[in-house]
Amino acid sequence: MSIYYRKYQNKNDKSAAYGKWYGRAVTMGKTVSLEDLAEHMAEHNSPYSEGVIKGVLTDMVNCIRELVLEGKAIKIPNLAIFSVGIKTSGAASAEDFSTTANVLSAYMKARSTGRFTREEVTKKATLRELPKYNGGLEAADNDGAGDEP
Repeated sequence: MSIYYRKYQNKNDKSAAYGKWYGRAVTMGKTVSLEDLAEHMAEHNSPYSEGVIKGVLTDMVNCIRELVLEGKAIKIPNLAIFSVGIKTSGAASAEDFSTTANVLSAYMKARSTGRFTREEVTKKATLRELPKYNGGLEAADNDGAGDEP
């Protein structure tokens, strides 16, 4: 298992880390769709067809979304616990806090669980540097989502 990364320089002149270089993980190739995942799973000596697997995964996604929006946490062993989080701004007092004025957004959280831990990924992964972006210019300040080498 390889984790690909590119180097980038902190260009924020207000940061204490200004000018320092860091590595950032890069996603390889296209994003794997639910259909691609079902096909991949079916090719792993599964007794189930790609269509059956896709149907089960589609139902799972819908149910996880529904349950998370009900405020529940959903644990998929050795992968992640899915739950919701909120980003808020501060209020001067508890009485002054309101959802309309202080809740900025809600988002999905996924925390690794079981054997799928930071330590496992660190131990099992091999890091490989990719070439710089834009014909030799330093890496862009993003997570590399959707980048192809």
